[in-house]
Parts: sequence; C-alpha cells; structure tokens
Amino acid sequence: MRFFKYESIGNDFVLLETPDAESQNLSDLTKTLCDRHFGVGSDGLLVVDPSANPVTMRMFNPDGTEDFCGNGLRCAALHMKLERKATESLTLLHGGQLIPIQFAFGDWIDVTLPPASFDPEQVPLAPGVGEVFDRSLVVDGHSLTVSSLTTGSTHTVIFRESPVTDEEFRSVSPKLEIHDWFPNRTSVIWVWQTGAKALSIRIWERGVGETLGCGTGSAAVAACWFRKHSGALAVEIRNPGGETVASKGLKGSIIVSARARLVYKGVLTASLATATS
Repeated sequence: MRFFKYESIGNDFVLLETPDAESQNLSDLTKTLCDRHFGVGSDGLLVVDPSANPVTMRMFNPDGTEDFCGNGLRCAALHMKLERKATESLTLLHGGQLIPIQFAFGDWIDVTLPPASFDPEQVPLAPGVGEVFDRSLVVDGHSLTVSSLTTGSTHTVIFRESPVTDEEFRSVSPKLEIHDWFPNRTSVIWVWQTGAKALSIRIWERGVGETLGCGTGSAAVAACWFRKHSGALAVEIRNPGGETVASKGLKGSIIVSARARLVYKGVLTASLATATS
C-alpha cells in the first residue's frame, strides 16, 4: 500500500489514496499508522479519493475518530497538485462540505472554510448551556474566559494576557476537552496577543493532544478576533509549527493561508498495512 507523508505548520499526516485503502478498517489502520514508535507516526490519517468528482477527503485522528481538518485539506490539495497535476485551484469535498482551495503566491495555500458558528446546537454544546462567548468557566481550579464554536470541528478558545504556562496547559486542556459542556469533546486553543494584528496560540486537539498546528483552530481564533474587532479584515496567527494568516472571505467564510510540503513517500509493509489495535 502506497503512503505519503505531508506536513503543514507542524501538523503532519499520513495520506492514502483509495482504492489502496478501501478494503481497510480505517479507524484501526489509523491507530496503527499514527503510532510514532511502531507505525509511520503522524497527527492523523488522510484518505483521498482522487477519482471522485469532486475529489473527496476523510481525516481520522490518532485515536481512530473521524474529524474535519483544515491543515489536512491543505495537504490533500498539495497532494493533488504534486501527484495528480491539479491546476491552481480546486474544490475538495470534506465532511459533507465543498471547500475551495487556491494555490497562492509562492508556496502558500489558501483554504476557504465555511462561516464559523457559535450556535450551541452546531458547536455542539450540552442542552441548556447556551451560547459560549467570553464566558467564565472554572476548570481544575483555574478561572478561564472561554468562547466555544465550530469551524467544521469543535474548538474552545481562551484569550490571555500572556502565554499559558506548561502546568496550566497540561492540567486544564485535557479536562476541558471532556468537560460536560461538550458532548463530542472540544479542542482547546490558548491565545495571547503579540502585535497589533498578530496572535500566538498553543493547541490541544481533541483525540490527539498537543499539536504544533491547527487550521480549523486558527480559523476559530480568527472568528473570535473578528467578533471582538468588527473592523478587522485579517490577522496573523502564529502556530507553534509555523505562521498562518486568517482573513475574512465572502459570506462570512474564513480563508486560512499557510504553507505545506511533502516530507516523503513510501510503501507500507504487508504486516503494518493489515495490523489493527
């Protein structure tokens, strides 16, 4: 089975094409391939069908759960350009939504995500919680001001005056991920301002743990920033693994721009390709 290893702002993925993977239990295969000691090692598995019209992409977290992924979309688009000679723009079908992608100046790739939503049912939030925007919440003895929304995936954004400490990040993030407010769990994005139009973030992804980059998380931060600063058109968001720029698109969409690259490609051994956890 052929595989490809891609990376965008430090978020790395194993990518398989169908029909190579169509006979596999993708949840079990994901757990095997994402293992950094006994598998290939990655933050997730991408499964792309290049023959579909439009091209489809599925993404699985290392724990085998399926999710929506902005950086995965960027990597899948680059794959289509490198391996399938895609033109300067294409549309991918992911999570039941059509996602326009543009190859921009240099090696930047623009992913246009649908409008963010703070609607409690769409996030989703537990019944009776209501909208969560700049709401107070105490987790593990830490007082937080949080905003929860979906940008295709559920995120809780925490704005701070200064960088989060290692102790707070590691104690609060996993507990907030599984808090009663979030029936499907939540990723946790810690944010602090580093310039007039620049933010830095630290990321705890649901089903993954700490990661170096998150496309939908960057979009979630931008959506909160734009709601707080209605006149803003764009904001730089520094992920630990690299720079992104998020800007307002048409009809409330958010364009997340960043770089991606092919790291290597190879062939899985039969024993690894058929292993399950």
